[in-house]
Amino acid sequence: MLKTATAAIALTLVSAVPGFSLDRPFPVSGVEVATDLDGVAVSDVTNFYPAFNEDLEKAIWAEVENPQTGGSRGFNIDVKVTSIELDDAAMGPAGEFNEMTGIVTYTFDGADQASGTFPIEVKATAGDAPTGVIVVAPSEADYYRAMVMAFASGVTDRMADLPEPTADAIQEDR
Repeated sequence: MLKTATAAIALTLVSAVPGFSLDRPFPVSGVEVATDLDGVAVSDVTNFYPAFNEDLEKAIWAEVENPQTGGSRGFNIDVKVTSIELDDAAMGPAGEFNEMTGIVTYTFDGADQASGTFPIEVKATAGDAPTGVIVVAPSEADYYRAMVMAFASGVTDRMADLPEPTADAIQEDR
């Protein structure tokens, strides 16, 4: 009888403890983009693409599956674009580029440290079209948009690799 009562009490206590976890896709409460290019003045990028950071931030938000607003907590995404190049060299004289690299850091609100930091690299390549296929080159605006959207997709895709935030971080505001 004592064993049965002890087991029942233990089971009741275990089931009474609230479980703190987040559903996937993880919530996102903030996105910040900065351009910090080695050997390239940021003005070189902003001369051709004046809203580059804002464009990338908007593209990331467009890809986020679980955006949080109104003070709700989630991951903060911090993106540092570290390289914009044309064929492994500096941007072209008219702002041409076909490579973007950067580092993205994901930190949950209330966490003491980042949950993950990952490199992101996007490289556009061209190939020969089969015989008989009409090739249409994208406009500069289409190309720019495709590069920014591909980078944004890489940022949100890496969230699948993040570990669950700690219970302390999740329950801090409950």
